[in-house]
Amino acid sequence: MSKLDRRDFIKSLAALGAFAVLGNLSGRTLKDITSEVSQKSAKGLYPNAKAGARYAMMIDSGACIGCRRCLHACKLENNIPDEPSNMGWIDVYQMENTRPVSEIHGMPPEGAFVDYTDSPNEGYWYLSFNCFHCENPPCTKVCPTGATYQDEDGLVLVNYDLCIGCRYCMAACPYNARQFNWWEADHPESRLSPIDGSTVPLNPSVPLRPRGVVEKCTFCVHRIRNGNPTPRCVEVCPVNARHFGDLHDPDSEVSKLLKTVRTHRIKEELNTLPMLYYFTRGVKWLEDGTKT
Repeated sequence: MSKLDRRDFIKSLAALGAFAVLGNLSGRTLKDITSEVSQKSAKGLYPNAKAGARYAMMIDSGACIGCRRCLHACKLENNIPDEPSNMGWIDVYQMENTRPVSEIHGMPPEGAFVDYTDSPNEGYWYLSFNCFHCENPPCTKVCPTGATYQDEDGLVLVNYDLCIGCRYCMAACPYNARQFNWWEADHPESRLSPIDGSTVPLNPSVPLRPRGVVEKCTFCVHRIRNGNPTPRCVEVCPVNARHFGDLHDPDSEVSKLLKTVRTHRIKEELNTLPMLYYFTRGVKWLEDGTKT
C-alpha cells in the first residue's frame, strides 16, 4: 500500500471514529464500516467475489492416506516460503485409530503427530486441516483495522496492507489456523516440487506477504474466482479425499455430499459455523498402503 493509501485509510478511520461518537446510524457499527474499507482497499489483492456463493470444503478422513501432497502443493501454489520459517497453511496429523474424527474438539488434536515419514501406517488415520472459513468468524470481530474480513462469498481473507501484526485474530481463532510472519521470507524465483520433481516458479497471482503480518489459507481465492473450480490441494489429492464447491449451488459436489453423508464440524458448539466439514465412508486403503 502506498503512503497516500495509508494516509487515506487513517483519515477514514478517524472520520469513522467521530461518526461512532456521534451515533450509530441504521444500526451499523464502526466495525462493519471498517471492514468495508478493508474490502475496498483489497480489490487489487484478490479477484472479485462471486455474488451469492458460499464455498465449503469437505474432507473424507477415511480416504486420506497422509501423503501430504496437499500440503506441498499448497506451499508452491501460494508462494509459502520454505525459509526461514517452516510456515504452512495446511497441516496433516497422524491419528490413532482409537480416536474417531467425531471426538476431535481442538486443533492441534491431543496426541497427534505431524513428524511421521512414511504413510499410511497400520493403526492410524490422517486428519488434514486448514483455515475453516467460518460463517461466523471470530477473527474478523477482533481485528482493529478490518484487515481480516469476510467477503461476499463467505471467504475469510486478509488485507496484508492493513494488517498491523497485533495477532488478535490468532488469539480469537479457535482452530489455530493462522500463521504470523516473524521473519523476512526467502522467495526464490522457482522451487522443485516434492510431488513430482518439477520446477515450479513463483505464482504471480498470489501476493507475497511481508514480515509482520498474519496469513492463512484462502481456499485458493485466485483460482476459484477466476474460473478454476477447485483449490490446488483438492486438485492434487491422489485418493479424492478433498471436495470443494458452492453450498448455494444444489448441483455442486459438496451440496450433494452434505445431503448423503454424516458430517462433523470441529468445535461446532462455538457457533463459528465452519465451512470445513469432515466425513468418512470407510477406509479406502489397505494396511500395505494400497487402495481398496
